[in-house]
Amino acid sequence: MAALGAFLAALGVADAFRDTNTAGISSARRSAALAAGLLTLAALLAASGTPPLTMIGLGTALALLLAVWTLIDIIASVTSKTTARSAAFLAIATGTVVALLFADDGPSTWPGWIPGPLSTFAPSQLILVGGIAIAQVTTANVLVRLILEAVNVPTKEGSDRLRSGRVLGPMERLFILGLGLAGNLTAAAVVVGAKGLLRFPELAASESNVRAAASPIIIQTSAKNASGTEVEVDPPPTPPLHQGPNPVTEYFLIGSFASWLIALAGLGLAMLVSS
Repeated sequence: MAALGAFLAALGVADAFRDTNTAGISSARRSAALAAGLLTLAALLAASGTPPLTMIGLGTALALLLAVWTLIDIIASVTSKTTARSAAFLAIATGTVVALLFADDGPSTWPGWIPGPLSTFAPSQLILVGGIAIAQVTTANVLVRLILEAVNVPTKEGSDRLRSGRVLGPMERLFILGLGLAGNLTAAAVVVGAKGLLRFPELAASESNVRAAASPIIIQTSAKNASGTEVEVDPPPTPPLHQGPNPVTEYFLIGSFASWLIALAGLGLAMLVSS
């Protein structure tokens, strides 16, 4: 279980250094992000007591997958955004499966000078939960954005209108993870419902603005009849506009569901491996 936690923590640390909120990332920053992720991966694998041979083989595979995720923008510039997104999703999925199937947690105990309730948990358990939590804060934001782009939902307009989404999303996911691990999913459902209530005024205002902008403006024109007198002539009727969710509403709905699914996936991994 520690290998999975180390991989997820490495992804989260790399994304934190990469600063995915910016449009362009310098090569120096990208290299620093990859280096930070690799160091995190190696340190946590060593701390969990992973045997040397397993650490070399498994660590190399996870490091390559981490590099694919961190260098996603380079892949997009060489191939296409669709290929880059597929490579990113495949890297995370493959890393998770490899860490679950081929990990070999060695014996690892806390130093004797660490007292209290912390010493009652195995280091591998804390590495797993910590890695999942770190990934929920940073990497999950990138995953949500990639999912929105994959279904052609504009992200810039939604993020501009629904502010603080990059802050509320991680907080919401951490609440779901923590309450789920505590066995209180009902409280997690309350958190999900509260988000909808908080966002409702913004969504309603956005919907009103879209409908007002889409309302047709009828302009009467004039023409002369047979006697030469000008008469008003109405323009031909315009076809009804397609009524559907506006981009901001789609951004909120799809982004929220994607965020909740990622949180539940992290909770499921934590419960599956810890059971």
